[in-house]
Amino acid sequence: MERNKSRAFLGLSIIFFLVVGATAYYKENGLADVGKLHLEIASVKNQIQKYYLENNNIRRALVSLNKNDDRVEAIAREQLGLVKPGEVVYEFIDAGKLAKGEL
Repeated sequence: MERNKSRAFLGLSIIFFLVVGATAYYKENGLADVGKLHLEIASVKNQIQKYYLENNNIRRALVSLNKNDDRVEAIAREQLGLVKPGEVVYEFIDAGKLAKGEL
């Protein structure tokens, strides 16, 4: 009789711990969600690191532009088509494109 009681107690204990473990794993905000959140945190940290490096590169470029007027002038001429007062701009047209009507 004592043996049956100990087996019953052991069986109920195992069932209890299985139910508690399953509840902890599958319930809302359980262990499964915690694992997903850890992965999401790692992903966000990687994005932050990427943006930090990109931000540093932009800062260095900005400091370089602030120190170098010739580079600012080159960018203004090449990308914006700006000229100094009194300058004359000559634009050369490719004869092949002109003949094809691509201009």
